[in-house]
Amino acid sequence: MFGKRPYQGKDRKEIRDHILSLQVQIKKSDIPTGWSREAADFINKLIQRKPTHRLGLNGPDEVKEHAWFRNFDWDKLYQKKIPSPFLPPHQEDNFDVRYINQDWKDANTE
Repeated sequence: MFGKRPYQGKDRKEIRDHILSLQVQIKKSDIPTGWSREAADFINKLIQRKPTHRLGLNGPDEVKEHAWFRNFDWDKLYQKKIPSPFLPPHQEDNFDVRYINQDWKDANTE
């Protein structure tokens, strides 16, 4: 949703160290234009460092009941009646390079 990872680093070890040293949080002043406070709260609850504090610890219903999903029709989703928000143009090859996030760096990438 935010377009970037909450914890930055050149490799997995640096990312892990960042996670262990700092709790990242979207502050009210940092909420992007067009976002609701519920959306920011949802992200903040998902990126908690300690698993025992994360949204969803008690199962998927805890996530589904969050205020950000207040008007979401889960039954329509289960029945596959909600159209996809993005459909890539039909290609014979499923790996169209136009849809690759160029900013992503794998652990093995220098």
